[in-house]
Amino acid sequence: MIQNEIDEAAQETLKIFRESGAIVENVHIVHISGLHFPMTINKDAIFPHLDRIQRLTHLLAKRLENHSIEIVCGPAMGGLIVGEWLAHELGAKCVFAEHDPNPQPGEIRGRFVLRRGYDQLVANRKVLVVDDIVNTGHSIRQTIDAVRAAGGQVVALASLLFVGKYDAQEVHGVDDYFYLLQYDVPSGWPAEQCPLCRDGVPIDTRYGHGKEFLASQKTSDDEGNA
Repeated sequence: MIQNEIDEAAQETLKIFRESGAIVENVHIVHISGLHFPMTINKDAIFPHLDRIQRLTHLLAKRLENHSIEIVCGPAMGGLIVGEWLAHELGAKCVFAEHDPNPQPGEIRGRFVLRRGYDQLVANRKVLVVDDIVNTGHSIRQTIDAVRAAGGQVVALASLLFVGKYDAQEVHGVDDYFYLLQYDVPSGWPAEQCPLCRDGVPIDTRYGHGKEFLASQKTSDDEGNA
């Protein structure tokens, strides 16, 4: 794509996200990484609109047209939805990574792993790892690890939005990362350094992983009082 087409795609992407009510500010969110944020991108507001998902993945597929991709793999759930539509656009197969049902101590959820025979499907194949939004890189890193552990070759990464806090090449040596829009969000904080927690701002459980975080805190408190 030439530069003006890229700029137009970014503008259209932002318009779709805003019209869908997906940009949520002045909240207290817990990310899957465990970091706390004062805003979030609620991608779930877009997913019911199939015409919007189709349009976004069509735009993203145009940026990948020079790549040879056999399998698209995304972390469930958002990466799975985007992955299905993007694989359709690219004429590729689609699999997904999911949380290990047995999380390790300190994890909000288990690591992303390949199950259901998907590890066999990605073995020795050229794989595009995709997510809906890349923030801290937590989900996409674990998906890359799962694909590589199964013998797949990660040839590129893709997402609808990139919020500017993840360097794919630096972290995992992936040279090509494609996205439609870079949207800057404030930096997150570890729970023990979170000013929102300090000020008693309630954690919003409508978005992110606030419910899991509060449940894990309750479990820790109960164990401490036992």
